[in-house]
Amino acid sequence: MASRRIWLSAVLAASLPGSGQSVLWAQALPPSAAVCVVARLADGDSLTCTDGRKVRLLLMDTPELQQKPWGLMAKRQLETLAGPGTVLRLELDRNPTDRYGRTLAYAWAGNVLVNERMVANGWAVVLAYEDVRYLERMQRAERTAQGAKKGFWQAWAFRCRPVDFRAHRCGDSPAPGKNKSRARRGRTGTD
Repeated sequence: MASRRIWLSAVLAASLPGSGQSVLWAQALPPSAAVCVVARLADGDSLTCTDGRKVRLLLMDTPELQQKPWGLMAKRQLETLAGPGTVLRLELDRNPTDRYGRTLAYAWAGNVLVNERMVANGWAVVLAYEDVRYLERMQRAERTAQGAKKGFWQAWAFRCRPVDFRAHRCGDSPAPGKNKSRARRGRTGTD
């Protein structure tokens, strides 16, 4: 019976980017979901909500900002889907947070799964660990993007996957002093 309960989010007043108009937004949310109004983007797979919550998007990985110019390109693509002011519905999976205290989530902008759209457009690769609700869907999106040579698959082809870059397994390494402890501990699914 508890699984059939509908949870109603608070009604939010949000600005539509570029419209100068405010809208009221309410949606039925399952217990594993929350609402986030995007304040800023950290990179192509992480953002901060206006309430200060930091969010890492699940099942996807984008180039690090130090992987120039690819990291900045990924961040710009995420901005087209979920830029500042965008209202997102965050859906959680098995692990609600990572070791850095970030919320781990699938982000929905209306009916669009932002995580999937980034992968489908070739701006991110699938990175899976324990959170797997949409794994097959994301893997299909990656195969399709790769086959169609979309986004980074067109020119760069993810020659150095972000997880390998963070672990110093590529010729171009992160900036000195950054991520050294992560490389010693091994790769994680939430970096």
